[in-house]
Amino acid sequence: MSEKIEQLVAMRLSSYFKNQPDTPALAELKTELATDLNEAANDKHASGLDAEAAVAEAFSDFGDINALIAQVQQENGNDQHLHEHRVSMDDDSFKVDDGETLKIDRSGVYLKGGDAFTANADGVSINHGAIKADANGFKLGNVVFNEDGININGKPVSMPDFEPTFPTLNLAGEYHDSLNLVNEQHFDVAALQHVTVAYRSARVKIMPTRGANDEIIVREYMNHNNTTYHAQITQQGDTLAIDQGKFPFLIPLRVHVQILIPSVYAGNLTVENRSGALLVAGLTKLQVVNLRIVSGDCRVANVQAQAMSADITSGNFAYNDGRVTDQLGMLVKSGRIRLSRVQAGQFTVSATSGTIQGNALRGGGSWTAKTGALKLGFAAIDGNINLNAKSGTIKVAVPEDASYQYELEAHSGHVSAPKNGVSGHTADGYQTGQVGQTAPYKIIGRTTSGSIRLY
Repeated sequence: MSEKIEQLVAMRLSSYFKNQPDTPALAELKTELATDLNEAANDKHASGLDAEAAVAEAFSDFGDINALIAQVQQENGNDQHLHEHRVSMDDDSFKVDDGETLKIDRSGVYLKGGDAFTANADGVSINHGAIKADANGFKLGNVVFNEDGININGKPVSMPDFEPTFPTLNLAGEYHDSLNLVNEQHFDVAALQHVTVAYRSARVKIMPTRGANDEIIVREYMNHNNTTYHAQITQQGDTLAIDQGKFPFLIPLRVHVQILIPSVYAGNLTVENRSGALLVAGLTKLQVVNLRIVSGDCRVANVQAQAMSADITSGNFAYNDGRVTDQLGMLVKSGRIRLSRVQAGQFTVSATSGTIQGNALRGGGSWTAKTGALKLGFAAIDGNINLNAKSGTIKVAVPEDASYQYELEAHSGHVSAPKNGVSGHTADGYQTGQVGQTAPYKIIGRTTSGSIRLY
């Protein structure tokens, strides 16, 4: 570190803070700014600029510091007013206490983790579903009002709409960004078989390179520019690793990332994003895809791969118009899973707290919702299907001409077999049977607390 650069940075920063109140938040901000600007200025000095020019360029790249100071002051006041609740807001969501108290995003509104109140594309739910309104009617306790009339402890009789609602994806529009482009790097795709992406807090988009381009392009957009914030990108052999640069503690940095991959790329893709939304779209020749998000929503569209796994701690997962040749594994601990027009050699889908909804699905496998409903529509049955819901309803629709065996068991709830099925064994909350003559596959549905309906 250059002592002269440290002095120049300190002098410039003092001019911004001299008329500001002496608060802990601004003191932390000033310290963090000094550290980041010193690092950036020393990098520029090492590349050939003199000390004065290096410091001037570091400040110029960073952006409006006065606006940043005002923002921190405002947020600090809001923190006190909210009695120490943690408030965070970005382009994709508004959260109080990391979403545990309140979460508002593109999927809906959730109060107390969705237990107290939920409003989304599936409908409105209050107090764990004690009051609920959705496409199937209005539920008030044990009373259901729908097109069939009023039922007390009544079973559903009409086939629900399993088609999930997806936000319209305009892929061409996803290449535009509202933030300033601060970093762009290009890499030849020919020798690559592995692309790994790791960000701590960013909105990440992985899309096809436009035009006849054989390069992987990494673009970073930020509201504050500092070279230390730029991604650290390394290429070793057939692996390209993209890791987020320094992320400031107090400075409200917003990072948007576009990773453009040629459509001819036929290698592996691994993405980890601890906080922020992830979009993967338009890539149809991938081998193994691994996606992991700690907090944020994941959207996959028009993607084909040999195998795919998605692990989301808190957030929603949506996948439409895709095919996975072998295993498609999805695990969401807190959030919804929505699928439409997806084919897989084997589904392994699990939601710890949230609904799993799918339409026009093809493939066998296992589906588990520990707290939430399973609502699935299959275009074809290509394997055995296992359905498990610990606390929630199971509704499954299959083609009328499909032939299969079924075994349905509800420990505390109603079981409804398909109308065209030939009953085998029937008991309270338990039914077996067969539809059609050949019945090469079997559908097994079990729920601890809830009803099962097979259409």
